[in-house]
Amino acid sequence: MKLIEYLQNIEKINEASVLYVKRIDGQFLPDSEVTILNLTEDELEWKTFEVTEKKCPGFEYFMEAFLIKEFMEDVSPQYPTLEKKCNRLIHYVEFDA
Repeated sequence: MKLIEYLQNIEKINEASVLYVKRIDGQFLPDSEVTILNLTEDELEWKTFEVTEKKCPGFEYFMEAFLIKEFMEDVSPQYPTLEKKCNRLIHYVEFDA
């Protein structure tokens, strides 16, 4: 699944899940591949690099699903298209989170 596809289907995703994304040429992009993990209580205690090494090599921690849902609701008025929302989310994750 691509990041933009994930955002399109966000209402179907478990809010407790965590999103990990693969960079394309060093960047998160709307077309970046996504893996969605439902971590156990023990796994939630791991550092993010431990999760990626053990569960999804080549991916990087992106954000928790419930935070993404909140973010998308907050930016909806200012960013009318899904692509603009996706780019704003990427910017937020890279520079503001």
